[in-house]
This record gives sequence, structure tokens and C-alpha cells, in this order.
Amino acid sequence: MLASSSDTNKGSLTLRLYSAKERKHGWDTDTTAKEKLRKYFNKFPGTDVSFGSSFMSIGNSGFSIDIRSNDLDLVRGTSRKVVKLLKEQGSKFVTEPASDIQEGLPQIEIVLDRARMYELGLNVATIGSEISGAINGKTASRYQDSGNDIDVIVKLSEDDRRKISDLDQIYVKNVQGIRIPLSNFAHTVESSSPVTIFREDQARIAHVTCKPVSGLSLDTVQHGIKQIIDKNIPLEEDLNITFSGDYADMLEAVKNFALIILMAIILVFAVMASQFESLKSPFIILFTIPLSIIGVVLIYFLCHLRFNIVTVVGVLMLVGIIVNNGIVLVDQTNLLRKRGLTLEDACVEAAGNRLRPILMSTLTTIISLVPMAFFPGEGTEAMQPIGLTVFGGLTFGTMMTLFLMPIVYTLFNKKDEARKVADQKRIEAENAVGGKE
Repeated sequence: MLASSSDTNKGSLTLRLYSAKERKHGWDTDTTAKEKLRKYFNKFPGTDVSFGSSFMSIGNSGFSIDIRSNDLDLVRGTSRKVVKLLKEQGSKFVTEPASDIQEGLPQIEIVLDRARMYELGLNVATIGSEISGAINGKTASRYQDSGNDIDVIVKLSEDDRRKISDLDQIYVKNVQGIRIPLSNFAHTVESSSPVTIFREDQARIAHVTCKPVSGLSLDTVQHGIKQIIDKNIPLEEDLNITFSGDYADMLEAVKNFALIILMAIILVFAVMASQFESLKSPFIILFTIPLSIIGVVLIYFLCHLRFNIVTVVGVLMLVGIIVNNGIVLVDQTNLLRKRGLTLEDACVEAAGNRLRPILMSTLTTIISLVPMAFFPGEGTEAMQPIGLTVFGGLTFGTMMTLFLMPIVYTLFNKKDEARKVADQKRIEAENAVGGKE
């Protein structure tokens, strides 16, 4: 589907992929399709072709190299250098580099020699008025035609204002009434004006955007781009180059989610402490969280995938799910100890009694996550990290909970058990002495 843009020199083309069953290679995705199409971009000279991101894409905005300076020419020149460097040397890290500074139409600047101008008895206001009147015209009079006022505009003819050299033939009157040609006190400079000028923090800025090569981590791409820029663009006092986009967003999101996860752990601990009426049992249960993180790392390593911001969302969900198994096991162990069983016997029997309920509840969750984690459908690839994170963390965390949780429980309650046994022996000894008397 071909669509036009609000700009006269832009257009967009929407391509819809065949369904997975109809594709020649069933493993092809939108990412592999982009890699194949990029090979044909160079066949359209004089154009900049890039892929847009859909509203469903997450973390796909790419990288942004922000170039700041008070000198607009320095910003424009540096942005062009960065785009050229990324195309020539950074192709193994990024694709589709582009700058948001657009070259505008050619313009002519009239540079005044102020010292010469003042000697001739001229001022800027008079010169500007004469030039504007000669080029754009002035309203000399009005006449009425059938009740309509029509302006009479006087200006140079088209033939006398067609060439740049015609500007030198414009005459300006000084205070003595002498006509002086513009060439006596001014000269012209050809340049081009930018379509728009962007500012941030009161400084002019240009954004050079690019997209990371598929399969590379954001940290690797950021490091590669920084090395290329540091090596080829010299540092200047009035030039500041920073990075934003996916990598900066990910770091900021990870900081925010880290705080959220910490608050979630604190709230879970508070709820368990109020239920168990103890600080030790909730602390034992929280050991399931780092065990589940190990499972997340392992599943990503086996699947050759990389962490992203959606992974952090999955970890947040995992915090609330994984503690359930620990709660069931610790609660049963506490109950058996209250019934008089020793610490070791209570841990062994609780693990045996709760094995089936823990496995049944975990398996129902894990099996339901298999399609989402390993067989994502069309348009759901962005949600795959959530399913993969919960699947790996819950699987490994549950297995480790069954084997390690009794050991951790024993280590934390060993002193209490020894004290309990000592108190029991003391009571028995006192009872024996009292019986003899």
C-alpha cells in the first residue's frame, strides 16, 4: 500500500507479510525481511530509504546521537560527518543512519560593511527598506474598481531582479539625497538555510538516528558507535555529543523497574511476616527469588536471546509467583514442628507431602506459558520475553526450592532446634530429680 506524506518529497510504502504457513521459508520474520530489503536501498540514488516502526513495536526506536552546539554550522557539519561515518564504518553495528537536519532552499545573504555604510551617511533601516521595496515592491497608491480597493505596487521588473548581480544595481539614497549603489558598501554570500532549527536546553541540536543490527546487544552497539565517533571526530569546546534512544531508555527503565521490584519484594515480605508472625520464615522464602533469576539467565543463554526492557517486566511478575512454592513448603514445615516433629524430620516430611501440590500448580503455569515463550504468533514476538522469563525462572526456581529450601530452613532454625532440645533435656532432668525426692 503506497501512501503520501504531508511533505511533498516524502512517501511511505506499507508491506504486509504473508502468513507463516504461506511463506517460502517458514522461519522468515519481519526482521529477516528487512535485512533482505536493505540490500536494494542503494539502487535508488539520491533518496533516503528507511523502515518505520509500528505502534506495536517495543524498544524499537533505535539509537540517537545528539549533537549540541551554539554554532549552527558546526552542528550541521558534525551531523553530516556522523551519518557518513556510520554508513562507512558502522554498518556492522547499525543500519539506516539519518539526520533530522534537512537542507533548505538556497539563500542569498547581503553582508553590509558598516564602517563604509556610515561614511556614506546610510543606516540599516534605509538600506533594508530600499532592498525590500525593489525586490518585494511597495504600495504606492490604491484605486477602486466596482467598490474594491486594489493596491498599486511598484517594484523592479522581472528582468531587473532575476540574477544575483542585479542586487548590485540597487541604489540607496543617503541623507543628502545622493543615490549610492549597493555594491559600494555590501556584498552577497550564497548559502542554504535549514528547514527547521531544533533547540534543547537553549542550544542548537541535531539528532542522528540509526537502528541496531539484529542480534547485537544494545551495549555492544553503543560501545561500537562511541569508538567510531571518538576516533574520527575531534573534541571542540563548543561541541557536545551524547547518546539517547533505546539504550538510554533501557537504562532509565531498568532503574525504575529495579525500584519497583524492590518495593514488590518489601511488600511481599511484609505480607508474609504478618501471616507467619515471624521475620525468619519470610526471609527464608525470599531465597527463591535469586534462585529463579538463575533460571532466567539459563533460559536466555540456551535460547541465544538477549535481555531487554520486557524481560524486566517478566521478572516483576516472577517475584509474585515464585514465592508461592516457598510459602507452601515453609508453612507445612512449621506446622509439623508444632506437632512435635524434629527439625530434620519436619523438613523431610514437608517436602514429601507438598511435592505433588507444588509440582501440579507449577506445571499448569509452565505448560500454559510454552506457546508464548517458544512459539510466538504474528505480532506477539514483543511479548515473548515475558513468557520466557516466567517459564525459565519458575521452572528452575521450583526445582531448587524443593531441594534447597529444606536445607536453608534447617540452617536458619538449627540454633532454635538445639535450644529446644536442650530445654527438653533440662525439663526431663528436673522431672527426674523431682520424682526421686
